[in-house]
Amino acid sequence: MPLIAFHETVDERRFRRLARLLEGIRSEIGRESAELQSSGKRMEQCAAFSLETMDNGEDSKRLSAKVDALARTLAMNRVRQASLEEQIALVDGARAGLSRILDSHRV
Repeated sequence: MPLIAFHETVDERRFRRLARLLEGIRSEIGRESAELQSSGKRMEQCAAFSLETMDNGEDSKRLSAKVDALARTLAMNRVRQASLEEQIALVDGARAGLSRILDSHRV
């Protein structure tokens, strides 16, 4: 096998392996993001219910603490969601660059 063909084969295998790894990481980030969205919706519903209950005059001190805790958790959730969006953008950019490299090896 000519040396050039060997390097192209090695490079292509390496980059394909990297593409699979990036796809796995992208899927992992996507799952976490979906879980956070679902969790955030449940927390928002719980907070809304608690506020409604407080408006009706029921145990406002305890519910106020619960709403505060939910608000803090939702804020952390949003920060994490923003971080995941940045990670997705990074992985997607890497995948696009890798795709260009793989396409150039097919010439």
